[in-house]
Amino acid sequence: MAMPMDAHTAQRVQGFHIKHFYMNRQGLSPAAAWGLLGLLVLALLVGTQIPNAWRNSAVQALHAPSWVSSVGHFVLFAGMAMLLAARPLAWPTARIVLLLLGLALLSEGLQFLAADRHPRWLDVGIDMAGALVGLGLIYGVVVCRVRR
Repeated sequence: MAMPMDAHTAQRVQGFHIKHFYMNRQGLSPAAAWGLLGLLVLALLVGTQIPNAWRNSAVQALHAPSWVSSVGHFVLFAGMAMLLAARPLAWPTARIVLLLLGLALLSEGLQFLAADRHPRWLDVGIDMAGALVGLGLIYGVVVCRVRR
């Protein structure tokens, strides 16, 4: 049986939900940034483990070109780099590059365990290109704001 909350506790719970999880005055809250980053990593790892036959049938069903998977990796890594580089997380560049390089190597290494999947160094390069573009976009925005 749930205990009833007094008005003050209910307001604190509601205030946390709105104020601290989704957005704050500076933009995304740390909790929301970590949650979004977790979803991107989950999408990457799930997509990495999909058997090649399933992936090919999904691409054919969507009438998408065969390189759509590479674009997806590029976009995922660019998004992760942007989340880690921007506020509220604002990690140092070297840490971001090392983390995402490790994640790119892990995602390719896990393909040894997936049915009909083969790791490629080219995919690691595509992942890192996405990470560098994401960092470039964030740092470009920061430079533009500083010059104003």
